[in-house]
Amino acid sequence: MKELSQDPATLTPIPERFWWWWRASRVIQDYDLLGNFRETIDEFPFFSFLLGDLHPHVLSMPFALLAIAVALNIFLGGWRGETKILTFRFHLKPLGLFSVALILGGLAFLNTWDILIAAALIASAYLLSRIHEDGWSWSRLEDFLYFGLLTGIAAILLYLPFYLGFASQAGGILPNLINPTRGAHLWVMFGTLLLPIFFWMIYLWRSEKTPVNWRSGFALALGLPLFLWLFSWLIAWGISRVNPGLAMPFLDSQNLSSLGELFSAATPRRLEYIAGALTLLFVTGGSLSLLWNPHLSSARGRGTDSPLVSRGELKRGGTSFTLLLILLGSLLVLAPEYFYLRDQFGTRMNTIFKFYYQAWLLWSLAAAYGAASLLQKLRGGWDRVHRTGLALLLIAGLIYPVFGVISKTDSFSSPADWTLDGAAHITRSNPDEAAAIVWLQSAPDGIVLEAVGGSYTGYARISTNSGLPTLLGWPGHEAQWRGGYAEMGSRQKDIEMIYTTSDWDTTKAFLDHYQVRYVVVGLLEKSTYHVDETKFQHFLEPVFSQGATTIYLVP
Repeated sequence: MKELSQDPATLTPIPERFWWWWRASRVIQDYDLLGNFRETIDEFPFFSFLLGDLHPHVLSMPFALLAIAVALNIFLGGWRGETKILTFRFHLKPLGLFSVALILGGLAFLNTWDILIAAALIASAYLLSRIHEDGWSWSRLEDFLYFGLLTGIAAILLYLPFYLGFASQAGGILPNLINPTRGAHLWVMFGTLLLPIFFWMIYLWRSEKTPVNWRSGFALALGLPLFLWLFSWLIAWGISRVNPGLAMPFLDSQNLSSLGELFSAATPRRLEYIAGALTLLFVTGGSLSLLWNPHLSSARGRGTDSPLVSRGELKRGGTSFTLLLILLGSLLVLAPEYFYLRDQFGTRMNTIFKFYYQAWLLWSLAAAYGAASLLQKLRGGWDRVHRTGLALLLIAGLIYPVFGVISKTDSFSSPADWTLDGAAHITRSNPDEAAAIVWLQSAPDGIVLEAVGGSYTGYARISTNSGLPTLLGWPGHEAQWRGGYAEMGSRQKDIEMIYTTSDWDTTKAFLDHYQVRYVVVGLLEKSTYHVDETKFQHFLEPVFSQGATTIYLVP
């Protein structure tokens, strides 16, 4: 693990390395067969809060939690009723079906990754609800499929204008053949959640004497990764035959000449790093074995007019739903072991990022429920052992939030008054640009021209803080959002040409082409380009000028 593989004697008890807290989002370490490092992102909610991240995976969290609450509501009997559409009969009121479609479609609009787990959770909750009401039969699968089909179509129709123009950088599914997640990395990522989950599942088995279907549960838990592994190699074989132009560069990068050599090199690695797979086997197998038991949750009633749930049945229902959260979370972590979505990164980096983030939400709820349940039910020595272990676990889990906040805030020291204004640093570091931004906020709308540069820098600062559009933000992130550099075309070079050329006709042609209204010339533009400001001074009107910052109006 980067920066943590050195002699512990050289490490300080309290982290002091520059931006050490950032490393928490990079604990999964992938290397190719030649030992070359491949970055993998494994963010989790508190890291996002500490970073102040405004990406969709963070902004959609309340809505993802709403989808989980809707699934729980359906599972416990909410919206119980009947809706007939054509020849299909749904055991929910029309309001329930509409609410599910509204939430699923909205999640796809907010953060497309979330719809996968939300749809699976809500549909599975509906399936379990039907099983608990009327027992298991193959018609339950019809209920599941019809429910998913109806709500999926309705979700698309409700947000149809969005989907008509929607485009994604995802270009299909590729097999992950060489990068299993090591057990140590997986436990660093999820250990504070996995331990309460394991303790709770063991309690269900040993103390509550819950009948457990070990054979079926672990047969599925073992068969699924085996199937995914075989299927990943089948896809790899198909790619090598259908699209050798995609397969051969990868083989060449590993100094291999055939798929057989790749198989011989990759298979031992998966066996060598088997601890992660074993962890997932026990999580998946345990949740399946407990969930498979038909006696875990009894029927809540036999008619649509019966009471929703009794107190005892609510507890059993909470158990089943929590096991469902654990199972779906394990499937999210399991999937990128064998497949990833093809994007411009060319690795499983983004798939790990999004799937692990969703798994964290599910497992955190399950761990909290399991820990709270044990606090209520355990007695005697086991209760003291559990409380002590839980306290130690919470202390370990809170080390990062406590010291991360201290580090990020520089021990809560501030050069000025505390504020929620994210642009206050501009006022302190460059009051001239801050004044220009304030001026633009009250100016008539128009496209702003400013310097273009790398991500996580001061570039795009004018458009970001004024709210006015610009020609191009951070090119690297623009390429991520748009699936490549094709859409931005020659904008970066054209912007440089506008600032540097001394030919006014060329400058004016570009300004007209991009419909620029405001040209910003500040310290960042002057340090990025050899700005020829004479043409702006001669042909354009300076509508704002303070210190080293000037804004020119394009007529």
